[in-house]
Amino acid sequence: MTLDVEVPTPPDLTNRGVPAGFEGDVDELADPEVFHREELEQVLRDGAWQEAFREWAEYTDLGEPEFRTLRDHGCFVALDLYWDPSTERVRFDVPSIPADIDDEATRSLLRTELADLGDVVVELIEDAYWEGEPHWTDEVFEEEPTGESEG
Repeated sequence: MTLDVEVPTPPDLTNRGVPAGFEGDVDELADPEVFHREELEQVLRDGAWQEAFREWAEYTDLGEPEFRTLRDHGCFVALDLYWDPSTERVRFDVPSIPADIDDEATRSLLRTELADLGDVVVELIEDAYWEGEPHWTDEVFEEEPTGESEG
């Protein structure tokens, strides 16, 4: 089933804390540069979000009412994407499903579909935008010779 809706605003990745499940040096993890959220947000705004959302919408099991529920509760903008320095991959965390949705089957569907969207976004970023290699890898480049001789 294809979900024919307007693409929601991409996730706001700024002002986020340490992603769930991270342990380690608190000072290192507190540095916002560690998770490269600003760069990821820019990639999303440059077209990755729209492209991934449209791909996901082609096969999602959500109907318009469920989509509106997620959108109205801010679940799309709350999807957390970040660079995981330990695995050197982009990862995501699905936001909590709103407490006012008390039907367990609906909660499960919404969580599963948000996870599927996260998978599509990560795959698209890694394959189409970075071709498996983000632009911030920690490679050290030797300085190019200037052609000037010291003498």
